[in-house]
This record gives sequence, structure tokens and C-alpha cells, in this order.
Amino acid sequence: MGAIFLDGLEMGWFESLRRGIETTLGITFPAPANRLYYLSRLSGLSALWLLIAAFWVSPLRTYLRFDLVEFKKLLGSFAIGYGVLHLLLFVAAHHFSLRSLGGVFASHLFLTVGLAALLLLSVVPHIKAWYKLLYIAVVLVIVHLLLGYRTLETAHIVAISLLSLGLALRLVKK
Repeated sequence: MGAIFLDGLEMGWFESLRRGIETTLGITFPAPANRLYYLSRLSGLSALWLLIAAFWVSPLRTYLRFDLVEFKKLLGSFAIGYGVLHLLLFVAAHHFSLRSLGGVFASHLFLTVGLAALLLLSVVPHIKAWYKLLYIAVVLVIVHLLLGYRTLETAHIVAISLLSLGLALRLVKK
């Protein structure tokens, strides 16, 4: 991700290194117009896949006897951390302007849903009696993903399917 920030900063050594890697390996580094927005999307997708991994620990243990319980809290903590980074980079992309953010949050429902999901995912695991609210948070993550993109890519459909199937397997006991 650091390559995105260094690109276009008139650093000769980096430009030659980037060109050499691109020609040697045949890859292209992204050069988005809004780097903070790009990094926000990247951290949001990372949070999503970490949440999926954390959410699937219990069904894997129940149905396949594949025990990864010791990694469940770690995966969940990383998912929340990347979710917070996703939010902070989005706020930074809007120059930390409360007026601008208020207007964006008021006009785009998926942002409010995503913020509610992040708050639930951050608070609920610490209160044992509220643990079932995690299922609502996962549904909010799915809604945030569905409303946030104009067109769904294959990765989004797979992520939504995995979250939905994991939720169904958790609700239907073996």
C-alpha cells in the first residue's frame, strides 16, 4: 500500500524501481485519482474478508470438527481494526470536514449502515448478554456492501454468500 502514496511524488528512484518491477513482472501498480479513497476501499475489503474468516470459525468447528477457536478473537480484532482504518481513511478522504461528512452520511444510507455495523462489531463482543446482536451486525455489513457498490463483482457475491451461509449455519444448530 505504501507504493500508492509514493507514486507521483517526483521521486526518481521510486519511479525507476516501479517501472522496472512493472516491466519485469508484467504488473501495473494502481494510480488512483483519490489515493485515500482507494486505500479506504482496500482496508474495507480486508476487514470484510477477516470478518468472514472469524465468522466461519464456529461453523467449521461444529460441522467439520476443524478447530480454530484460538484464532477467532484474533481474526475478529483484526477485522475491527481494518474496519476502523476503513472509516478513518474515508474521513481523511473528505478532509476531516464535519460539514462534508454530515452531508455525505445523510445522503448515503450505506454509510450509516456501515457505521452502525462497525459500532456493533466493536461493542457487542465485550458484553456477553448482547452476543446475538453480532448476527444483526453481520446483516448490516451485508447491507453496507450491497448498497455501497453500483455493480457487484464476483468477490462481493462470494463474500455475501459466505456471510449468509455462515449466518444460516450458526442459526441452524446441528
